[in-house]
Amino acid sequence: MGFVTSALQIGRNAILANQGALQIVGNNVANAANPDYTRQTAGLTALEGTSLPGGLQPGAGVALTQLKRNLDEALEGRLRDALGNRESLTTQQSNLARLESLFNDVGGQGVGAQITDFFNKFSDVQNQPSDRGIRAVAIASGTGLAASLTRLRNDLIALGNDADSQIGVLVKQADQTAGQIADLNARILAAEAGGQGPASALRDQRDALLRDLSQLADVTVRTQSDGTINVYLGNEPLVLGGTSRGLTTKTTSDGQFTRTSILFADTGSQVVPRSGRLAGLMATRDQQAFARIEAVDRLARAIINDVNRIHADGQGLIGFSSLTGTYAVDDPTASLSSAGLPFAPTSGSFFIAVTNQATGLTRAYQINVDLDGTAPDTTLASLASDINTNVTGITATVTAGNRLSLTAADGLTFSFGNDGVTARSDTSGVLAALGLNTCFDGSSAADIRVNPALQQDPARLAAARVNFAGDGTNAGRLAGLANAASTLLSGSSISEGYQAITNDVAVTSGAAREAADASDTALSALQAQKESISGVSLDEEAINLLKYERAFQGAARYVTTVDRTLNELMSLLS
Repeated sequence: MGFVTSALQIGRNAILANQGALQIVGNNVANAANPDYTRQTAGLTALEGTSLPGGLQPGAGVALTQLKRNLDEALEGRLRDALGNRESLTTQQSNLARLESLFNDVGGQGVGAQITDFFNKFSDVQNQPSDRGIRAVAIASGTGLAASLTRLRNDLIALGNDADSQIGVLVKQADQTAGQIADLNARILAAEAGGQGPASALRDQRDALLRDLSQLADVTVRTQSDGTINVYLGNEPLVLGGTSRGLTTKTTSDGQFTRTSILFADTGSQVVPRSGRLAGLMATRDQQAFARIEAVDRLARAIINDVNRIHADGQGLIGFSSLTGTYAVDDPTASLSSAGLPFAPTSGSFFIAVTNQATGLTRAYQINVDLDGTAPDTTLASLASDINTNVTGITATVTAGNRLSLTAADGLTFSFGNDGVTARSDTSGVLAALGLNTCFDGSSAADIRVNPALQQDPARLAAARVNFAGDGTNAGRLAGLANAASTLLSGSSISEGYQAITNDVAVTSGAAREAADASDTALSALQAQKESISGVSLDEEAINLLKYERAFQGAARYVTTVDRTLNELMSLLS
């Protein structure tokens, strides 16, 4: 009877083991189209049985002792890193394509085309300085250039703000994902308690969430001995077992731009992602959009400063009877070099030429500006006093808004940059710094505009150098500024300064495209590796299905044979 009992046990074990293996194959086939599923393999183990006569030990059949998930943890970590890198680069690439379009001069409406057109218009004025219509066209071109610079700046701000607005949405998503991972940790711990084997379905869900989280930010996973995982964001833990620290955001402003920061919800410590869509959005906001605003502002500042310094040295078709500067100082008693002017003057001098309208005679006065840092430096108040003391027929006052105002006596007009016979440049730059006889107002792309006085009267455009009829010399100097070295652009010309910005955008965008393509290739290779290990092959499962089916059938037939043998034995004993 011992033989019969052992034989039946072998058959029973075989039937149960192969039945379980068939269930595993069925589950694999059912999940063949599930991208988050990890293929499972049945672990069959031979059982030790009683000895046969003669001491032989064939065993007690087979048992299903293991359910193996075909997963390479190291490969999974590399895949998460590749996903984060790809998402970061793809996010930057898409936004850089938008950035490139902002610097596109197709249609002649971009800043580059406007710069060229603006300075070319001064060549037209140089050729026909007495034509008010041509002067008006040049002024309109300046208005268009100013509008293009402001529009470009606003578009860059919009790009940065758009990227910033997406950060808060993705942080909420990351926070929810982290909470779900923590919840699954607790469920897995409970399901696997007592050595019941891996909770494969729950682990697949957790792995899928980890991949989702890695697409948002760089995560590091540490597997614990109890089957749970700890998830680190940067160098700090985000998920510890069944607890998530949570993520939140904080919005700050530096007075010009608004930025959303990522914080751990429990301590408020800042998180700086190094990959994932969040890192890509932050790079877009800070490095691509907001950082380039500084370059555009620097370009606009150079245009304002360089054009104004030359324009202030010229004369229009008519002289001034009164003039008020467009730039104010913070304190009229402070040195002009530190009085809050957007463009600081230096030591030097300028000329005021006063013309008697009745006689046509001109008398010039030189005004010295001392800004060597040794008291007493020139202040706005002292400059007004010097003009009142030294210039006959001109009254200088400091307005309530701390601007310099000049008024000629009846029958007199005044101009700058000449002594009635010879050109006399303003070597101090104080005229441009105070906004006297300037072409542009403002100090950056945010507020650049053509001086309203020019828009009201094109005759004020300073095309002449020595106030002679038909003189377009100063307009020629203005035309040459497009390719002249600018001190505010480190020696580059205005045209070169803008080209440098566009070249940098093009190079950065091209590099991002190449990096994104490379990351796609690397990710595809890793996904192929993962598929070869964890993916379900229907051909392979068909082979396994046939193998376990045959084994099950064989075991069933074996049990039938043993049963028949037992019946024969019982009949012999009866």
